[in-house]
Amino acid sequence: MYTRFIRILLCLVLTAAILAGCAGGGGTPVTDDAQNGATGDAQDGAADAAPQERPEVFSQDEYVLYQNIFYSGNGADYDGVSVEKEGVFAEIHDAYNDLLRYYVWGYYDQTRCCDWQWEFVPREGQELPAVGSLVTVKGVFSSGESALDGYWITDAQVETKTAYAGVSAALDMRSMGATLERVQMYNIISHPDVFEGQSYVAYGRIASLSSIQDPYYDSSWSNGILWDGDVPAIGTLVEVSGTVENGALRVASMNRME
Repeated sequence: MYTRFIRILLCLVLTAAILAGCAGGGGTPVTDDAQNGATGDAQDGAADAAPQERPEVFSQDEYVLYQNIFYSGNGADYDGVSVEKEGVFAEIHDAYNDLLRYYVWGYYDQTRCCDWQWEFVPREGQELPAVGSLVTVKGVFSSGESALDGYWITDAQVETKTAYAGVSAALDMRSMGATLERVQMYNIISHPDVFEGQSYVAYGRIASLSSIQDPYYDSSWSNGILWDGDVPAIGTLVEVSGTVENGALRVASMNRME
């Protein structure tokens, strides 16, 4: 039911995504001690990123393929096909299934409000880079009952193109597109005991003096923030970091994102 809910929700919000204009990028600190991770830019390819930057990948073709497979029901046409994907490496801590999930993902375009993501299963013995690294994933696109959305890339070989070595955390949601962040946030909210005390980095819009929400879409997700500093105006896009506390986000630093 959890996976179906996510997919139904995404169908509703992503249908209009191409028409949406959304901002993203680096940040201006709200507090003097806040630290901000910069991003690189690229079109239909990988960012030429320095190790401290968060790489980005933009591909309209991957987005269209992702939509065709997961929302137009064409996954069976690709089952068993060898694939190669270039994107950013991310991990989802799936508390519903007690599983660590691996993804390679990117954006549709530079609005950054529309994204695509491919779950993969690393080949046995495969060494994985730091979350947020730019990678190439080669494997077989396969159906699987344990795949979050029914398909994943199996026996995956992962080549690191640019290793990320910047600001990170146990739950690095800044190295995720908005779709993956949504899934991770649902996990945190629904299973607070599993994530209690874990460090995180996340991003979203200020929803109130005590809450943050999806960076681009209303009525998607929201979570409480525990923060003693000044809160920017409602709707401001921010990066926050700290630790999880009772399913909410205890904030140690907050950055405005432009």
